[in-house]
Amino acid sequence: MLRLDPKSKTLNLRHPAVKLENWQLGITANGNRLKSTQADVELLDADLPHFRLKFPDLGLVWMVRGETDEEHGTLLLHSQLTNESNEPIALGKVYPLECPGRVQIGQTDQNVVNLPLPVGQFGRKVGRITDLTTARASKIKFQFYNQDARLAFQVGFITFQRANTEIHYNFDEQNGMRGLRAFCDFDGWKLQPGQSTTAETFILAVGDNPFRQLEHWADLAAAAAPCPPRVWEDAPIGWVGFSWVDPFTVERYEDVVLRNAEAIEHRLKGFGADYIWVSIGNMEAGIAGDWLSWNERAFPSGCAYLVHRLRQYGLKLGFWVGPFWVGSNLKAFLEELGEDALQHKPDGSLNIVCKKYAWGRPGFWPREERPDMYGLDPTHPRAHKFIRETFETYRRWGIRYYMLDFLSGGTGNMGGYDEDSPEVDSGAPASHPDADYLLYAKHHDPTVVSGPEAYCKFLKVVRDAAGDDTYFLASTGPTVHNVGLMDGVRTGNDFGGGMMLYPETDFLHYPGTYVIGDAHFWTGPLPALMSMATSYYTHRRLYLNDVNMLTVDKPVPITAARMYATIHGISGGPTMIGDDLDRMDEDRLAMIKKTLPRSPEIAVPVDLFDRVAPDYPRIFQRKIKKPWGEFDVVSVFNFSSEPLVETVELSRLGLDPDAEYVTWEFWNEEYVGLVRGALRACVAPGSVSIYRLARNNGYPMLLATDMHMMMGEMEIDASHWDAAAGTLAGRALRPCGERGNLYLWAPKGLEADDPTGLWLAKDNRDHSLVVKLPMVFGPEGSRDWSVRFIPLRKELPPERCQLI
Repeated sequence: MLRLDPKSKTLNLRHPAVKLENWQLGITANGNRLKSTQADVELLDADLPHFRLKFPDLGLVWMVRGETDEEHGTLLLHSQLTNESNEPIALGKVYPLECPGRVQIGQTDQNVVNLPLPVGQFGRKVGRITDLTTARASKIKFQFYNQDARLAFQVGFITFQRANTEIHYNFDEQNGMRGLRAFCDFDGWKLQPGQSTTAETFILAVGDNPFRQLEHWADLAAAAAPCPPRVWEDAPIGWVGFSWVDPFTVERYEDVVLRNAEAIEHRLKGFGADYIWVSIGNMEAGIAGDWLSWNERAFPSGCAYLVHRLRQYGLKLGFWVGPFWVGSNLKAFLEELGEDALQHKPDGSLNIVCKKYAWGRPGFWPREERPDMYGLDPTHPRAHKFIRETFETYRRWGIRYYMLDFLSGGTGNMGGYDEDSPEVDSGAPASHPDADYLLYAKHHDPTVVSGPEAYCKFLKVVRDAAGDDTYFLASTGPTVHNVGLMDGVRTGNDFGGGMMLYPETDFLHYPGTYVIGDAHFWTGPLPALMSMATSYYTHRRLYLNDVNMLTVDKPVPITAARMYATIHGISGGPTMIGDDLDRMDEDRLAMIKKTLPRSPEIAVPVDLFDRVAPDYPRIFQRKIKKPWGEFDVVSVFNFSSEPLVETVELSRLGLDPDAEYVTWEFWNEEYVGLVRGALRACVAPGSVSIYRLARNNGYPMLLATDMHMMMGEMEIDASHWDAAAGTLAGRALRPCGERGNLYLWAPKGLEADDPTGLWLAKDNRDHSLVVKLPMVFGPEGSRDWSVRFIPLRKELPPERCQLI
């Protein structure tokens, strides 16, 4: 797959459709920019390849070992750097890939699209590389796809928790795509004499399936991570509120929490809710850094009482924490901590990672009186001591869930791209919007590499102090860098979130607590769906993907509420409920129940690489395999103001286009009919349709249920057709007191032997029989069911003729 040319000292990728012109390797050491063409080269194995680069003037040796996987079409390059001199060597960027010339992914650039991995959780989208607004810089990896040639190309790194990793390329209309380069940046870290260190492991993949490449990348990253991924078997479900009742200005926080805890017991019991998340209001003034203070106004009964009451309902208490943040008005604490334990800008001033903090009580203050937030030095022992004592204390208090927010405050050089480099186009879309706040001068411990290693070192302290049984949700900062440290990672915007009734803030909700009528808003469904789609491949490979909060109560329009619920239901991840469970309408509460218990897997965005920004993926598929049968659930979204008719070819879903599929739509509770070749999806404006497709095997089958949007995965324990007895039987699962319906299907020529308690409908298109079977669940939480089918009668049995 890859060969080293000892004469030119360049690498040659042997692939008929992908061309990387003049592939060199490069490194910055002691401020000198060195290339493989300047090195002494020793070829150790031409087939791998395996070779040694030596830069004699510096005494630096770079060992490169290739590893190929023909099944997945991947090449890994493992690098080791050795200092054979008598002086430390300051390492900068290490480039396993540097192609100053032309890059071709197929014959033409016109239909090549890319999917970057941005600085943080925002702004992921598939763009066409010929569009000059499309990202030309990415963290960790870049995924490319030529739509015409069906050629997938991936370049990046599978390790990334030590040095900042970036991929860049250039593009202009005259020269096309060129200048592809990938580097990991040691940022001046010193390699001591006689010592060796590994660089981040480089990956290149060529194939025909970008989905397969993304998923395989995540598998490799998980296997290579220093700490194994923390993937909880059951996604946490809980309540946070704020969407309708503001506990800061309308009703006392303690009362709101206890009302909703009791509502979980009485209205949501048995659906897996485990947590109550208290956000900011637990602290005396709600100021970040003052973590161990207690707000007696909001919670007059104290923390111990609150934890005890929640335990009575089987719930655990969670807190919001911004672990890198410290308020500038906490003068006594800052004096005790010492300025050297804080981040500094290159000019020596303190690094402000958030200006004019407006949460908690400061939201009532004039803007000029609000505190700024300083960032803790992620390597300083006193910063470690402070954060360790905070989380050890919280553990003693009984806290077992954290939303760790604004992790961007500790990212350092992960928080932006190396835009000052002359190698980067001036037009390249670049950094996190707060990158100028996030970058700071050198940290305290010089033995730690800037960026990922410093960030992870700090969070490892937090992880150890909080306890292994404590759930961490990461937000507003790095995503995949959190593998092994975080249990869940927010994939996108503040979807479904409400806000305090603060007039003088930038939250844009006022005078409401919640925003409706704008799918593009920063708490809206469209950015949430985009983020879920573009990060689907990390779910249950690196951590649990988290789409944030679920809010569906009125006055959210019913079509929008269905869309919100569907996004959560197909996400496979955790949910924090924003509605007031105590007071919400019963029909909207039922909508939440249709997403629970949460299905473990995430839906795949089938058209991700077809829908180029500003368009969005709209077809999401789950392939569900149960011991009793297989079926597919396909969700189709429509954010437009017009009805959508979308033709979905069955072959795109991995289904047999020549077979018939018995099809049901969930939200409209509609038998669609027998589908062959393509599904004709009809979706109302601003809504979603969910289709269940099961192969027609010519005998009665489960058609759907109205109890769970996966229609059989989570609420049906068994379903079996006994041909000899002519009986379709099974078992349904639901908490005590719940009601719902099963829908059964029988082909033309059959009828129910005993129609008692059944709702029977003949479909006049295919003459099949659609049967509704109502279910009521008792204390055992399950119900067996059975319906016998027989060939159509020519006349009724005598006992059926005695009622009139």
